[in-house]
Amino acid sequence: MKVKHVIIAASAVIIALVAAFYFVLRNERAQLQEEKDLFASEQKEIMQEELQKLASEYDIQYQKLSQGMGEQKISLATDSLISQLLSERAKVEQLQKELKSNKATSAKRIGQLTQEISTLRNVLKNYVIQIDSLQSANDRLRQENSEVRASYARATNEAQQLSNEKAQLSDRVKLAAKLDATRISITPMDKRGKLSKKLEKAVNIQIHFTVAKNVTAAVGEKTFYCRITQPNEELLVKPGAGTFPFEGKQIPYSIRREIEYNGEDTAVTMYWPVEESLQSGTYRVKLFADGNLIGQASFTL
Repeated sequence: MKVKHVIIAASAVIIALVAAFYFVLRNERAQLQEEKDLFASEQKEIMQEELQKLASEYDIQYQKLSQGMGEQKISLATDSLISQLLSERAKVEQLQKELKSNKATSAKRIGQLTQEISTLRNVLKNYVIQIDSLQSANDRLRQENSEVRASYARATNEAQQLSNEKAQLSDRVKLAAKLDATRISITPMDKRGKLSKKLEKAVNIQIHFTVAKNVTAAVGEKTFYCRITQPNEELLVKPGAGTFPFEGKQIPYSIRREIEYNGEDTAVTMYWPVEESLQSGTYRVKLFADGNLIGQASFTL
């Protein structure tokens, strides 16, 4: 009877011990799972923050590339890097989605994600080095282009200045070489070659002037033209008379004469044969040579 009681008591103790052990084990398992879940949650938060930083840094590098495209060679390299950056940026987004969907709960997967994030970080570092190198090259090219453009602008300005100075010098030379008719006298003459005081007795109008000394003007044969304008503004001109160039046009003349000019004071005399009825009033005489107006005067009949 005593043995039976002992067995029953021992069995009760064993059952109690087993129940206690099971309870303790279940609590430990629950606590361990809770700790694992907490660790996984903390790791996911850390990875989310890391992925967010990576995404921001990828975006920054993308902006640097997009805004820094310059020369053609740089642009081609930039296009390739942009494509690679966008591909890696897509991987970051995929990992962010996985973390948000609570699929990454196992320690194994968390470890894999940690490794993938580390790989993305290393890839980004390599891209940063390449992008900084490209930006430095682009900055150098822009600086060189700016210097070239500045040099070209300076050369263009200098060339324009030289051209202007040359044009001004040419104008001064032309002005200096322009002949000048001085001491102009206009005399109506009768048939005896004397001064005619009566309008109806004038048979010639003598135009006399002196071409002033000019060491700059070209020497040689010169053609002088005279235009005589009547009081009614009509030009005295003979039938079949020619024209001469002046200010881009061909204009008729009254008298023409060729003279050998040697650069010294040279007297020139021209005659207009009076074959028409002369009007009383003021006549104007203009003298031309080498396409220039070299002198003018007026007289009254």
